[in-house]
Amino acid sequence: MSEHLRVAILCNGTVFKHWEAECLRQVLAVKGVELVVLIVHDKAPQPDRKPAFKHALYRWLKRERLRAHALAPVDMGSELSGIPHLFCQPVGPTIEQRFQPKDLEEVRKYAPDVLLRFGFGILAGDILTVATHGIWGYHHGDEEKYRGRPAAFWEIIHGDPITGVTLQRLTEKVDAGKILRKGWFRTIPHSWSANLDNVLAGSTAWMALQCQEILRGNKVAAEGLDSDADVPLNKAPDNWVVLGYLLKHGSVREERRHAIAAERDEWNIGVLYQPIAALLEAKPSLNVRWLPAPGPGQQRITPFGYMADGQLNVLYGKFNTVSRKGEISRVRPKRDNALKRSRTMLANEHVLSYPYLLRHKERLFVIPESSVGRVDLYEVTPDNEGMRFVRTLLNEPLCAPTVFEFDGRWWLMGTRAPWEDVALFAYHAPALEGPYIPHGMNPLKMDVRSARPAGTPFVHQGQLYRPARDNSITHGWRVALMRVLELSPSGFREELVRTIGPLKGSAWSKGTGTLSAVGDLTLVDGKRPMPRRPNGSSAKLRVGPGRRSATSKPTDEDDDDED
Repeated sequence: MSEHLRVAILCNGTVFKHWEAECLRQVLAVKGVELVVLIVHDKAPQPDRKPAFKHALYRWLKRERLRAHALAPVDMGSELSGIPHLFCQPVGPTIEQRFQPKDLEEVRKYAPDVLLRFGFGILAGDILTVATHGIWGYHHGDEEKYRGRPAAFWEIIHGDPITGVTLQRLTEKVDAGKILRKGWFRTIPHSWSANLDNVLAGSTAWMALQCQEILRGNKVAAEGLDSDADVPLNKAPDNWVVLGYLLKHGSVREERRHAIAAERDEWNIGVLYQPIAALLEAKPSLNVRWLPAPGPGQQRITPFGYMADGQLNVLYGKFNTVSRKGEISRVRPKRDNALKRSRTMLANEHVLSYPYLLRHKERLFVIPESSVGRVDLYEVTPDNEGMRFVRTLLNEPLCAPTVFEFDGRWWLMGTRAPWEDVALFAYHAPALEGPYIPHGMNPLKMDVRSARPAGTPFVHQGQLYRPARDNSITHGWRVALMRVLELSPSGFREELVRTIGPLKGSAWSKGTGTLSAVGDLTLVDGKRPMPRRPNGSSAKLRVGPGRRSATSKPTDEDDDDED
């Protein structure tokens, strides 16, 4: 285990972009990191060059329309006061800058373990190997698909649903160095500014995490993996490309349309009459029996089930789109689709959903997602009429908290806001009740395609599988079935087996968010657009919570509970 890590910063001065400043602050907050020198680009005067007309619209777009908060300037002069400054003037063009021998010698005197790059051009030559762990730099793009510039732009142009980010150890190959960390975020297709903000802010912690790995004694943390990237380098888009972007994505109405689209969706629960492991087959049966539609303004999401007195019981998140309240409710689906009114099992002042359920020592425990800001453990009461609080498992907020036992250890997994669809965190404990210890690699991964838990982990033929939400598709969700290859307090690896959903051809075919096991049954949820009235307008509630619009019809859920 290393006690100290000597860090040097390659920069253009003490004014950084906002995302760079946040990244550096997190690095400097790591216990054991020692900032030894700022290597500042001593820029030589450049001859005036007439800008090319073919990039005129791109220059206008950056100047007039790019409003990414992550790019705002931050003066860190006071925070970096007292740190030596080494002014260097590399030689060669911007696309291949090399340090002069005298500057290299000065850098070596500070004996840096790692150089963090936030300035200069594309570096080449001996500067790449001066530090023990090389030079680390970000490429805001998936280097296997998008090299070059501008960041987070070409994904919008090409309609790519995900935008990647790579933290790399720089090599002579541009934007294709050795990969230290890699993540994927959902592309925000209607706004370059928003998409850029998303990926810049979402990856600021990565350098600090790599420093922690090295200080913990992980000797391979800075070696990185070779990249197979061989795609050509992108350059600044020409006028025709920018014009196409403006015509398609430049409207404020387009941004508003994306913002309100989710409000027109309706979610419901279905039963699949086969065990969850059957979904691993090449062509699994997806013949789901859906419950009757929920009442107006109600959503049924994230179902988990159990058998009681020979009858299927389903706990689910019940959300009221008018009051914006969420609670945990229970229904008892029957094969004839008769459905009595749902029973509230847990409700308080917080928004509740995702009632993750597990059976342990003949007791039924529930770990719901809650806006309270912590992870609490509940137990279904013996009379099956409610839930009682047992204890707090984690004094930190988690989205989709999922608890399971594997290989003699209890695991708690979930994601965190604001990256609730991207960043997976894990904790482990010797017993269900805890205490839970953070995983050494947190966050285990950052991938909008497979981070957030989406149901019941299960073991099949000795192998652990984990349902995870894939939120990369433009409309709706689907569930990624992940095969866990390694899970220990210091390691984690998994691979995609297949995705399930959206369930085309069914009544709720626009999204699938959960797969949970109940013996030989599997529960799912599905999305559809909100039904429309005969005149073509979307059905909307115009009355307060607990009341109906004049045009809505009674449903089975209005009957008294006769469970």
